[in-house]
Amino acid sequence: MNADTELKNQLLDALAKAADPTLIEARFNRRKGSLVFVRIQKNAKQEIAFAVDWSPKYQPDAEAHIHPMVRVSIPDVSKQALQLVRGNKLLLAGAPDIIVNQPIEFSAPKSAHVRWFATGKEQFEECCHGIAAFIVQWVMPLLADFASADDLISLYESSDARVMKQRHWFVFVAAAYQLEGRSESARKLIEEQFGSLGMRKRYAPLFESMGVS
Repeated sequence: MNADTELKNQLLDALAKAADPTLIEARFNRRKGSLVFVRIQKNAKQEIAFAVDWSPKYQPDAEAHIHPMVRVSIPDVSKQALQLVRGNKLLLAGAPDIIVNQPIEFSAPKSAHVRWFATGKEQFEECCHGIAAFIVQWVMPLLADFASADDLISLYESSDARVMKQRHWFVFVAAAYQLEGRSESARKLIEEQFGSLGMRKRYAPLFESMGVS
């Protein structure tokens, strides 16, 4: 057994003791040996993945830097978005099934951001307790507002700062508008976000699908 495997086992033990009770109560499930919690909420699959850098060189006194990610998938939005880009997955960052994949810290104001480093059993458990509490306070409210096409539109229209808005994210929003029967809003969004000459060329399939000249 190599060092990273031993450290992963420590984290798995810590998750079982310090994170599972809280997240399972919130209807998340985690398979044995997995670092990913998953639940289905309305039309979405929501995941919290305990990403880890083992023995990070930028923090030499730590065995692990635990930096959880939150992922949201809304299958009907993804299907529509893929149709909009004529099947070109690269225009959806190569992952058309994922609407957002971001560090959990984005769900909180900067003043509440935390970095979780651990060395040894006790610190692994302390980190998992702290992460679980952070998820309850900050991530759960975001996920409650992010489980359908209509939710995606609301997050966009309110300029919600809790969501990382990479360029391809706006294609998903346009797809959500279409699913809600708001094609004119979708066309307006595409013009606003992809209207520059370079973007129009790159996202040509999107403009063709929407009939925007």
